[in-house]
Amino acid sequence: MEFAVNVPTSVGSGESKSLPFAEEIGWEIQREFGVALEGLGFDGLAVPDHVMTGNGATMECTTVLAALAAETEDVYLYPKTFNNHFRHGPFLAKTAATIDVISDGRLKVGMGGGWKADEAVAYGYDWPGAPDRLREMEETVRLMKRLWTEDEVTYDGEYVSVEGAACKPHPVQDPHPPVMVGGPGEEFTLRIAAQVADAWNCWGSPEFYAGKLDVLRDHCGTYDRDYDAVQKSWFGRCVLRETEAEVEEILEMAPRFRPENMDDDVTHLVGTPAQVTEQLEEFADLGVEETVVEFVDFPRTDGAELFVDEVAPAFA
Repeated sequence: MEFAVNVPTSVGSGESKSLPFAEEIGWEIQREFGVALEGLGFDGLAVPDHVMTGNGATMECTTVLAALAAETEDVYLYPKTFNNHFRHGPFLAKTAATIDVISDGRLKVGMGGGWKADEAVAYGYDWPGAPDRLREMEETVRLMKRLWTEDEVTYDGEYVSVEGAACKPHPVQDPHPPVMVGGPGEEFTLRIAAQVADAWNCWGSPEFYAGKLDVLRDHCGTYDRDYDAVQKSWFGRCVLRETEAEVEEILEMAPRFRPENMDDDVTHLVGTPAQVTEQLEEFADLGVEETVVEFVDFPRTDGAELFVDEVAPAFA
């Protein structure tokens, strides 16, 4: 199993329930954390895509990714996930190609239709319903792949058009960076993933996730796509300490991660190394090949260090 780690882009009131140790956010904090996580041996660094969360600063995703590309050497870099509606599709293809070049072929492109309406409205975007945003995202993914692999593209779609567009330099990866489609929606998101994604990512409990896998499998059958060709990825936050007493100390600061405070369809990794390993094994048994984790003790690396030493080896 591969393990990528979220590099948070915001703190403040909206994130304080998730990141109780993070009093501020900034590039130096992100850079130090990202470099440290690469040094620990994690496979990837994931960067959320928001412009305004909580009441504090929010760092922009593509800028952070490009900066991390220059500061790291081996980890893959993972926008998780791009809010497609924030960016003109062809321009996003250009941005992604450039980051892949800067990173020497380490970009993994996470795509989604967005969910946080308030930040989009605050920034002056129209915010159509989810079906339109997801159809636009599907069209963008198809067009990006053409721009990444063809010398010149002319395309007249429902949501975006280009005429004689060239996206050079092309990405380093051949034929193009892998594309992840993220989200649980059965009618649109999972259908799109079955057709155009190299990977699919979602949160949720093992039971919730397993149900979504069944839907993905059905969609793959409908479109004659090899189900095993789509990498299965899961996202969860992590409270990890050596002893239950130390775990309890963090839960006092972040009570949302207590089992009684989580919805039935939500799971996070909470406990000692043995407990977290057992929780993660449930997802491995479902066929999960990548876990994207956000450590609740960010920007500290205590949890990440313990994860590498005592959890990850069980999934090597």
